[in-house]
Amino acid sequence: MADDGDRIADRAWWTVGRMLAVGFLLALLSLAFVGASAYLRIGALMQSRAPLQHSHQMLGEIGRLNDVVNGLDRVARNYQHTGSPTWAQALGSAGDTVRDQLGRVRAAAGDDRALQRLLDRADPLAESRLAQYDRAVAEHRPDQVNADLADVQQLVSAMHTEEERRLAQLLRAGDESAQGTRKLIVWVSVGTAALVALCGRWITWRITTPAKRVTAAAQRVAAGDLSRRAEVTGPQELTQMARAVNASMTAMVAARDEALAATAAKSAFLATMSHEIRTPMNAVIGMTGLLLDTDLDARQRELVDTVHASGETLLVIINDVLDFSKIEAGELTLDDRPFSPRACVQQAINLVALTADAKGLRLAGDVAAGCPPVVVGDESRIRQILVNLIGNAVKFTEHGAITVTVTAAGTELRLAVRDTGIGIPADRLARLFLPFSQVDASIARSYGGSGLGLVISQRLAEAMGGGITVDSTPGAGSTFTVTLRLGRAAPGTPEPEPVPPVVVAGRPLHVLVAEDNPVNQRVAQLLLERRGHRVELVGDGAEAVAAVRRTPFDLVLMDVQMPVLDGLAATEQIRADPPAHGAPRIVALTANAMVDDRTASKRAGMDGFLAKPIREADLDAVLAASAAHADVRAEMPAEMRAATEADSIRAWVDGIAASMTGEHHRIAEILHNFAERLPDTLSRMEQAAADGDARTLARLAHSLKGSSATLGANRFAALCADLEDRAQEPHLDLGELHAHASEVSDAMQRLSTELVQAAG
Repeated sequence: MADDGDRIADRAWWTVGRMLAVGFLLALLSLAFVGASAYLRIGALMQSRAPLQHSHQMLGEIGRLNDVVNGLDRVARNYQHTGSPTWAQALGSAGDTVRDQLGRVRAAAGDDRALQRLLDRADPLAESRLAQYDRAVAEHRPDQVNADLADVQQLVSAMHTEEERRLAQLLRAGDESAQGTRKLIVWVSVGTAALVALCGRWITWRITTPAKRVTAAAQRVAAGDLSRRAEVTGPQELTQMARAVNASMTAMVAARDEALAATAAKSAFLATMSHEIRTPMNAVIGMTGLLLDTDLDARQRELVDTVHASGETLLVIINDVLDFSKIEAGELTLDDRPFSPRACVQQAINLVALTADAKGLRLAGDVAAGCPPVVVGDESRIRQILVNLIGNAVKFTEHGAITVTVTAAGTELRLAVRDTGIGIPADRLARLFLPFSQVDASIARSYGGSGLGLVISQRLAEAMGGGITVDSTPGAGSTFTVTLRLGRAAPGTPEPEPVPPVVVAGRPLHVLVAEDNPVNQRVAQLLLERRGHRVELVGDGAEAVAAVRRTPFDLVLMDVQMPVLDGLAATEQIRADPPAHGAPRIVALTANAMVDDRTASKRAGMDGFLAKPIREADLDAVLAASAAHADVRAEMPAEMRAATEADSIRAWVDGIAASMTGEHHRIAEILHNFAERLPDTLSRMEQAAADGDARTLARLAHSLKGSSATLGANRFAALCADLEDRAQEPHLDLGELHAHASEVSDAMQRLSTELVQAAG
């Protein structure tokens, strides 16, 4: 069972000593890097001194140029005033000095474009003035000497200013470079220190983390947790320890896998046996139920009633075994929805009330004042726990009372079932929650039972974040306390309305029964015909597909497991290519209650699920839902089924207007009001679907179905009926309903306007 950690370790050469040596080497390299960086930056600063020296030299040359120009100015003025030969000779000498200094400045300026441009301007001016001086001296005419050299002096001053600016720039650059060098040395030092620290931390992590992982793996093995192996990484010393831990896990995992295989075999066996047992049980319960409705004498009725009751008892035991197997196999799922704790407790009490009354026991429920009116959880599973506990209390109590109390603290809900029964000895309490176990053998003989009810209840409570505790005194009774952690309902969530009783379809339906077992065919046929429905029988999925394409049925009861073509595949074919007269409602009919058949049937396109043995109450619910859809379709004449929704609404308006002469305004008002209220109703349905409030969604869809069918919007009514039936499904898409609603609204508004105009 090698993993990635093993493969990594095979390539590793790390030991603790080598890791420490690498750490020290990295520290030395970091110090060398800091020194080298400082050396290089200081060298760069030294190299930056040459431009500064050149700039200082340049300023000296420009200063000397300024001095000789000023000297030339003084000599020219003296010669102009005196005309003396001495000053004439001095004037020529000063001019030569100016020329020489201009040459030196130009040579020193090099490739400095700014200074060269200034020199290009100064040279012609100076040369022109010097040439003038030479002519004046040669002609002995001092009055021709222009002693004003201000323009040349300005250019020299500009050169001096430009060079000072350049020097200041070089100084700033030098300062910035020095500051940068300081910062670089600081940051390199800090970075090197951080790198050394990180390296030290990494080395420590590489040593301590694998050690902690190996230790944690050893602790998990000691606790019996084999879900994760020790990761084989890190230094060689620790990888050897990890391999040793994993080697010890291998044998334990093999033993666990053998146990899981045995559990899977048990689950598969139970699934097969469930299907095989439920098939004949369907006939036993169905036929005896039908027989009880016939004329029987007292002795015959007693015998049939005994057989029927025994079949129901056996079905309860089968369901307990299957529930326990689902929990063991991890297939238990919870459906969290808002519900009323008070209603849930009352429904559980009602289910056991007849048995309690028969024994003369008083059965009462009490919900504390602080208990929230609405909580979020799996109401059906909580009711199952209560029915198990209350049923046990009634079973083991011969006189007195059973009391159910409900309290709440935060998100925790507590349900206590207290009885005055036989009680349980303290040394036998531990056996209560063991599978297929009773407190002692005499209990099983005296009271019966599979010993699974409490186990299932405990597992369900644990799945809801709680559990069950028991406090019992022999001869004085017992108290079972269930603790559940449930979600909080959103503020303002109304208390869910009670589920309305199932109403059997009031008109006959045309039903197709697709079932390969002849006995089950006969049971379904008798149950349906007794309710006044017309029944056709087929023996496999291929025949079912052919029958649906040939005949318009209101309902198809489709067995899941059939020869030639199974029920799921047959349904997929019907949904993929519906007949021209319209596809019927299809309800799954199956004896396999172990696997998740409901999900599979919905995925195939079925509209419902009916488990075998068929309970008449469940069958009536299926027939009632089918009748609602059939009623909508029946209201459409054959010639209108191909017409548009607007045509069917107009046909209704024409018909009602003919029978209500002079009431056009009233009909227009009815249409207008429906169209006006439709967006608000759809918005409430969208909100209910988003909140997962199936009851409100079903109620709104039912109401909208009736009103739209009344006004001739038959297709829209059919969509509402379908939505009503699928209200429990998560993530419902109401896009098609909205699109059709827009067509209905436009048609009604248009017809309302026409009626008002016709009446006016």
